[in-house]
Amino acid sequence: DTIGSTIGATLTPAQLKRELRRIAWGNARLAEKLGVWPTEVRDWLLGKEPVPDVVATDIRNLPSAT
Repeated sequence: DTIGSTIGATLTPAQLKRELRRIAWGNARLAEKLGVWPTEVRDWLLGKEPVPDVVATDIRNLPSAT
């Protein structure tokens, strides 16, 4: 992936997993911060539901853990 091709695009499950590692958050914390149900985050990670574009942008804008 190149950065330019992913900005504003929906996150794939693999990209979402990388973002969670980058920010050092678990599914429950991400769900709480985004105001969504933990099951929704789980479905995104499993590829059952797409990550909404606005949510993908919010996740990418979260600061890294380090």
